[in-house]
Amino acid sequence: MSSSETEIAPGRPYRGSSAEARRDARRERLLDAAVDIFGTSGYRSASIDRICSAAGLTKRYFYESFDSSEALLEAVYRRATTTMLTSIHVSSDAHITGAEHVLQSALSNFFRTIANDPRSARIVLLEVLGVSAEVDALYRQTTGLFVDAVLAVADSVGTARGLAGPNRRTLAVGLVGAVLMMTQQWLLAPDSEPLDGVIASAHTILGAVAFGRLD
Repeated sequence: MSSSETEIAPGRPYRGSSAEARRDARRERLLDAAVDIFGTSGYRSASIDRICSAAGLTKRYFYESFDSSEALLEAVYRRATTTMLTSIHVSSDAHITGAEHVLQSALSNFFRTIANDPRSARIVLLEVLGVSAEVDALYRQTTGLFVDAVLAVADSVGTARGLAGPNRRTLAVGLVGAVLMMTQQWLLAPDSEPLDGVIASAHTILGAVAFGRLD
């Protein structure tokens, strides 16, 4: 048994760390191991034993944080999508910097987040699809958050005529779907097109619909 798994009385500090801090650290190790395994060989080929081995923990500590491998997948998915959504940041002076700058910045940050962590991106865009009704519901819910982010970007500059009407959310859903599909295809074949080219293409699509631009 490794030192990280030494039996400690519940709530008793160990080497300066509280029981809660050690539990959180073990959870993060499991999440990191899952990203590596789910994001390379895939969720369906993974096992709890393999994840625990990669994390350097026993199954006892797996079930301390997660009820199942599906629960772990959901946690990894939430962590990755939170990072992606955070990257689409709208600054408080967006109305001053202008629509083109805001859109370019949001897309660049999003795609470079994908490029910097392709394993998490694979989980978000591929591995969660068709796992279960519960995971599908989480996927739809999270897609709604990306739609909210697109609308927030549009609202921040105040000139998004294409996303100002009564059907604005439906249009935003289409834009999110287009960008996610472009991202998925680039992730599957990253050498097929430079990342800057993918960003430029996404910019063209969003700019055309939201701001009435085609260049």
